[in-house]
Amino acid sequence: MPATQPTALPTGTLPDDAELVLRARAGEEFAFDVLYRRHVQFVAAVAFRIGQRAEVDDLVQETFIIAFRQLAQLAQPAAFRGWLARIALSLVHRQRRFWRVFRFFRDDVDERATLDSMVSPVASPEVRAQLSRVDGALSRLPRDQRTAWVLRFVLGCTLEEVAAGSDCSLATAKRRLTLAADGVERVVKVEMSE
Repeated sequence: MPATQPTALPTGTLPDDAELVLRARAGEEFAFDVLYRRHVQFVAAVAFRIGQRAEVDDLVQETFIIAFRQLAQLAQPAAFRGWLARIALSLVHRQRRFWRVFRFFRDDVDERATLDSMVSPVASPEVRAQLSRVDGALSRLPRDQRTAWVLRFVLGCTLEEVAAGSDCSLATAKRRLTLAADGVERVVKVEMSE
């Protein structure tokens, strides 16, 4: 990709994702850098929460490599963040298929991150117990519902980003979120009443 000189920017402001994508497509190196810096923590959170903890750095790196190589294929430049989520999720799911086979040969394979494992060390036992119940409820959901719920309620994605990250329509993303929320609520209520 040939580097071009960036056009002048107003002092103290950074362009939105759509403009950065267009500038990156034009070969402006700073645009790649800003997109990476702006979204690296988000991609790491997706990889950490849904993938294998030991592989987060590799997943983040591979996600951005794929995204930057295929940037011309992104139909809506403003949807860059959701598109990154979809790439990261695709890589995580591909990796999971590998780990399922690999697990038969190893006893020390790190499992997916749990909500309880990510909570602050100063959290009360009640908070830890509630997170454990929610995590148990999530593990019973179908993968598409679980993924939508985590994107929305753990990673803070917008509905549009959940749809893009899940590679589905906005209506389907909303349906998955509703089903997931109902499933989590139902399991948590039952476990709390026991």
